[in-house]
Amino acid sequence: MKTRMFIVIVLLVIVFGGIFGWKAFLGGKISEAIANQPIPAVTVTAAEAVDEVWKPTLSAVGSLQAIQGVSVTSEVAGIVSEIQFQSGDEVTKGDLLVTLDASVDLADLEGLKAQEELDKVELKRQSELAQTKSTSRSQLDAAQAQFDRSRAGMRSKMAMIAQKMIRAPFTGVLGIRRINLGEYLSPGAEIVTLQSLDPIYANFNLPQQELTRIKKGMGVEMTSDVFPGLTFKGSITAINSRVDERTRNVMVQATLANAGQLLRPGIFVRLSVVLPTQQDVITLPQTAITYNPYGSSVFLIQDKKQGDESQLVVSRVFVQSGVTRGDQVEIVKGVNAGDRVVTSGQLKLREGSTVTIDNSITPENQAVPQVENN
Repeated sequence: MKTRMFIVIVLLVIVFGGIFGWKAFLGGKISEAIANQPIPAVTVTAAEAVDEVWKPTLSAVGSLQAIQGVSVTSEVAGIVSEIQFQSGDEVTKGDLLVTLDASVDLADLEGLKAQEELDKVELKRQSELAQTKSTSRSQLDAAQAQFDRSRAGMRSKMAMIAQKMIRAPFTGVLGIRRINLGEYLSPGAEIVTLQSLDPIYANFNLPQQELTRIKKGMGVEMTSDVFPGLTFKGSITAINSRVDERTRNVMVQATLANAGQLLRPGIFVRLSVVLPTQQDVITLPQTAITYNPYGSSVFLIQDKKQGDESQLVVSRVFVQSGVTRGDQVEIVKGVNAGDRVVTSGQLKLREGSTVTIDNSITPENQAVPQVENN
């Protein structure tokens, strides 16, 4: 009985030992196969480092201002009797814009003219009498003074009538009309704005440290979200004579041609002052740079052979970046012109990862990017 039990136990040990041994052998082979299986290549986008010539620029934001711009107003009070313009008209210096009712002043002027003629006759009579000693010198002087007063009163009334004929002070473009026929205008009431648009000023500020780098005549390039894709060119025409004590900035004024009158005063603009020096730089898209507390780096793509096959393998390279221009960044150290680097997909990479390149969709790499205004 005991012998039979012993045999059964031995058989069970052999059976279960074989099963567990086979399982262990199979698991080891599976683990070995998985360990030896190559890691699949990561799909990334790539670009080559480019050797370019950059003109250093000073960037700023500012706004446009008319060469001349005023609100046309009335010097005297009166009722609007005629309006000689339409909103948005182009006018020339001296063009009549508005006439105020001057009927009372014209009637007064007739009376003043009559009085002046009378005083003129009296002065002539006193002058003739003075020649024959038939009148005193004081009477002649009184006649002369009366004539002068009459003539001054007439000229004053004529000037007042002229003030009621409101004219364009300079050539430019009118804004929106602010008055109506029959309206009573007080002195200083706004009638319409008038702007001289060609050329046009662009005012902007630069830090005081840049004072030694700028001077009158330097070129300026200007862009605005109002006109995507357009670049306007001009030059610096004035640099403020003092630095703002609060901001330590200096105001700079550039003048730009505006023949088509696209640019209007008050538009927000971005400006770049083009400095005269040039420099050779190596550039990459900004998306290629991985920024970390311990330094900036890129993944450099190299072609390595394994047997008869070649693979694209990445290695992390630390770089020193310089100034940026749009979507581009200057690489001072770490990458040479022609080196191929990863521009997107870095989060999936580690040292020695194999990659495949798919540039069907690539990050932007524009020197002057244009943001769509939706």
